Amino acid sequence: MASTDIYSVIQQLASSEVPFKTLLDFDWAKYTSTYNLRLPVTPAIVIIPTSLLHIQEAILCARKHGLKVQARSGGHSYASYSNGGLDGAMVIDLRKLQYVNHSVHPLVVHAGARLGNMAREIYEGSNQKLALPHGTCAGVGVGGHFTHGGYGFFSRAWGLAMDRIVGMSVMTADGSCVNADGQQNQDLFYAMRGAADSFGIASSFLLNPVPAPKSVIHWCVKISDATKSVESAVRAFQYVQDFTRNASVVDRWLGLNLTLASDYFAIGGTYLGLRSNFEDAVLSVLTAGLQEKAEIEIKELDWLPSLKMLNQGQDISISGEYSEHSNFFAKSVVVPEPGFTEEALTSFFTYLLDQGARAPVSYFILVDLYGGADSQINNKDLSFSAFAHRDALWVIQLYGYVDDDKVFPPEGLDFVNGLANSMTQHLPRHGAYSNYSDPSLTREEAHKLYYGEELYKTLKELKQKWDPDNIFANPQSI
Repeated sequence: MASTDIYSVIQQLASSEVPFKTLLDFDWAKYTSTYNLRLPVTPAIVIIPTSLLHIQEAILCARKHGLKVQARSGGHSYASYSNGGLDGAMVIDLRKLQYVNHSVHPLVVHAGARLGNMAREIYEGSNQKLALPHGTCAGVGVGGHFTHGGYGFFSRAWGLAMDRIVGMSVMTADGSCVNADGQQNQDLFYAMRGAADSFGIASSFLLNPVPAPKSVIHWCVKISDATKSVESAVRAFQYVQDFTRNASVVDRWLGLNLTLASDYFAIGGTYLGLRSNFEDAVLSVLTAGLQEKAEIEIKELDWLPSLKMLNQGQDISISGEYSEHSNFFAKSVVVPEPGFTEEALTSFFTYLLDQGARAPVSYFILVDLYGGADSQINNKDLSFSAFAHRDALWVIQLYGYVDDDKVFPPEGLDFVNGLANSMTQHLPRHGAYSNYSDPSLTREEAHKLYYGEELYKTLKELKQKWDPDNIFANPQSI
C-alpha cells in the first residue's frame, strides 16, 4: 500500500475515533508479531476496537480503500492468517473484547476472550460450575477456534466447540451488525461455523454450556516397544483402531489420542466417569489385547486442575500481554471412517521409523480420535454447520519445530510433508483441518481438503451473497 493511501486510511479512522496501530507506533511489533515465527506477515494497519461501532467503521474504511480484512482473536493461526496471510491487510484485533457473562443462558462470550480465561470464568464465576468443549491451549482465542471447529478431549462427549454455538453477532462485509442463529440469517450462521474467515467477524457468541464434571480421569498407556518394528507398530495401531469402534466398551465419555514418534508410542486421554469403571470396563479391555509391555499412568483431577494438566501443566489464566510463539511447520490429515488401511499404516510407520529417527527438526505427532463408538462429533452432518469432517475417525497433527532463534530448514518442510504423504498416498480419501491451516496448500487444494466439493460449492454461493467483493480474504479463503 502506498504511503498516500495509508495516510488516507489513517485520516478516515481518526475522524471516526477508531483506535488503531501503525508502523509508526512504538509498540507496533507487539500488535503484529505472528505466533508462527516462521511466517512473519506485516499488516498495513491494526484496528484495536473496544466497541462494535469501531469494527463497523473499520470495515467501511477497508472497503473504501481496497484493503482486505482479517480478524485476530488469539492470533494462533498456523499460517499467520490472523495477520492477513499476506502483507498489507487490515487486521481487526479483538483483544479488548474479553467480556464473559455466565449469569445468563445461553452464555455470552466475546470473541477476544482466551480459552483458559473463559473456562475459569464460567466455572468459578457461576454457581452452576459450567464447562465447554474446546482445545487444550489456554492462550488460544475463542473467535477463530470456535468458528472453525474447536476439538478437545471432551468433544466426543459434548461435540466440537462450534457445536455449542447457538447464536452470534456478526459484522458483515457491508459494515452491518447482524444476529445469526437458527432463526435469523440461518445461512450466515451456517457458514460462520466452519468458514468464518471468509464471511465476517464474529464479535460475540451465545454458547450452550454443560455442567462441569466433578472430576476427570487422565490416563496414559505407553507401549514404546511397539516402535521396534514396522510390523509391531502397525499391529498396535490397528488394535487401538478396532478398540475405538467397540461399542460394548467405548462410549462418548472416553477421550483418546495417540502420541507417536520413531521411538515412542502412547495411547492416552480422558474419561468422564468413575475411576473404577474406567479401570475395570475400559482400560482392562484396551490393555488385554496389547502385545507389548504397557506402562500405565492414571490420575483423577478436579475440573480446573484437569484443564491445567491439559495445558501442559501451566496456569490456564492468561493475564497481561500474551507473547507465546513457536517456529514451526505443521500439516493435518483427516482420516474418515473406517480409518487407516493396513497399507497406509505400513507406509506411514516405515517412513516414521526410518526418517523420524534422523529427523532434521524436532517434531510431534498427535492422532486425535473424533469418531468411534458414540461420538457426539459425528452424530451431526453437513446440514448442521459448514464443518466437513463429521465422518472422521482420526484427525492427525504433524508438527515440526525448531528453536525460536533458528531458521527452519527446508529439510524440515520435506520431513513433515513426507510424514503426511506416507499416510495419504495409501488412503482412498482424506481431508485436512482448517484450524491447523497449512500454508503449503494452494487455495484449490485447501478448499478440497478443508471443505470437500459439496460444501465448497455451498460456501461459494453464500460468499457471493454475504461478501461479493471479497473483503474478508486470506490466501486460502473462499
